[in-house]
Amino acid sequence: MGSGVIEHCDTTRAHVDKDIAALAESLRGYRSRRISLSYISWLPLEILTTIFTYIVEEDTFKSHTGTPRPNGAPISMIITHVCRHWRQVALECPTLWASLNCVSADCLDMMLERSKKIALVVIYRSPGSLRKCFQQILSQLPRIKFLQLCSYPWDVNRILDCLSSQPAPLLQSFKFSVAGKSNYRVMGSISDAVFQGRAPLLRSVELMECTFSWTSCIFSGLRTLDVRRIGSASYPTLSQLLSTLRRMPELEQLTLGLSSRISEDTELSDRVPLTQLKSIALDACTLRNAVSLFSCLAFPVDVKIALNLAPIGSCLSDLFSAMHKDPDGSGPIIRSMRASLSYHTFGVQFGTSTAFKSKYSWDPHNDDILLSIQFKCSSSTRKPPIIFDMCQMVPHCQIQSLFVTSSLVLRENFWRVGSTDLPELENIQLSGTCNMRSLIAVLQSGGTQSSDMAYPSLHALEFENIDFGCGEAEELQDIAIMRAGHGVGIHELRLVKCRNLVDDRVQFLKEVVTDVDWDGHEEGLVGGSGSGGGCLCHICRDESSGEDYMQALLHSDYDYDPDSDAYSED
Repeated sequence: MGSGVIEHCDTTRAHVDKDIAALAESLRGYRSRRISLSYISWLPLEILTTIFTYIVEEDTFKSHTGTPRPNGAPISMIITHVCRHWRQVALECPTLWASLNCVSADCLDMMLERSKKIALVVIYRSPGSLRKCFQQILSQLPRIKFLQLCSYPWDVNRILDCLSSQPAPLLQSFKFSVAGKSNYRVMGSISDAVFQGRAPLLRSVELMECTFSWTSCIFSGLRTLDVRRIGSASYPTLSQLLSTLRRMPELEQLTLGLSSRISEDTELSDRVPLTQLKSIALDACTLRNAVSLFSCLAFPVDVKIALNLAPIGSCLSDLFSAMHKDPDGSGPIIRSMRASLSYHTFGVQFGTSTAFKSKYSWDPHNDDILLSIQFKCSSSTRKPPIIFDMCQMVPHCQIQSLFVTSSLVLRENFWRVGSTDLPELENIQLSGTCNMRSLIAVLQSGGTQSSDMAYPSLHALEFENIDFGCGEAEELQDIAIMRAGHGVGIHELRLVKCRNLVDDRVQFLKEVVTDVDWDGHEEGLVGGSGSGGGCLCHICRDESSGEDYMQALLHSDYDYDPDSDAYSED
């Protein structure tokens, strides 16, 4: 190919590239004009700013609640890349740049500059993202109002040095956790040196896997204190703990992890008054520690209590006496109980409403739940009826609704004890992988008078995720007929994701129960197309495998001895 041809090709290519660039620029201009004609671009600047602020605050809120968005550029930076108009609005709003939510070291200088002198919200929930920039961040300590840090153990002392280098006059909330076990060498303690002893607005402190000086006055006047997984070097004595709480008369939320036994080095004189307390949670706590602490505190009768205990023992009554020092006084009426029973953990909750608004969790945010107790199961606490013992100890207990979720085989004794201890029970909800055979057997029993029947006030049943055994739907129908004849009929029946049910069986139930709510779920039917065919209910499975039903009970994870009621602390 001749040199002239090559030169002509190069020239032509250059002209084409120039035309393409011109078209791209023209297209960019048209896109910009089109965006400027969109409805949102005609919004007043203050409304657009409010929308941007809401987006940034929502992202920050998700980080507070433990559901941060995937790592990436800050939300405020993403906004600036939409169009020129949005970029200009965002750059003129310092509050959009004041949330340092796991911001990388590369973006940090830009965020600090654009936020100007606005108070900062700093959130670093992973030690990796914090390690390269904590000195740069904590140099801004005087303008931080919310500070959440997670550190590697080997960085703790350097971070504490930075936290102690300046006062924190705007700081309102401080959260600090250490990833993994905190026994790496010797870590410094959070004491009066932090924030140079000057954090006058500080109202909330949450510490995890940290050493903590209980004699420090820096955290006086708090409204929220959460100290969990305390290092052995900073485990408090009872007098130290009470002295700390006495300096917090406005305390509203208290959460403590007290896994090791508190040294009771003090005589009980005046109880520590916490008149503003709204909730107290003891996590990974021994029962004796809970009794010791509650015996020394005075708080309102409607305080929400959440306890995550080691295996409970003989002083269960002592715990309730310590929590409810005046059981005959005024207080909220307990109308519902929820039990979650698994092979290793029992959980019991008491609420003031006849319904629970949320799924079971140890530390609920449900305002209706006043008491939540979760405990590990030792060999002597694997008896589900223990949850009914608690009903006799909780003051103002008039339980009308019982919610049971269980993966254990519940024996008839469980439901008989419940019938005796809960005479006003109106509603039973049963869910989980357990079966309903024992409940049906108890409901079938009784004399000729309504007062002799099990659960004489019962009028509503709900079954969720339950295997109906062969003939159990028919037995349930017979129970409804029998109870109706005694004037204690079942008026409501709810069936959700129950297996081995068909429409014909449910239609029979509708003939004797006024309100039957069935979701139409059909699984594990007789003659089904499963791998082996036939019924998949618990009775047929046991028979087909040759396993005796009593043998299944004996292998369930609680003691089968029906005469033993002894509880002992592990």
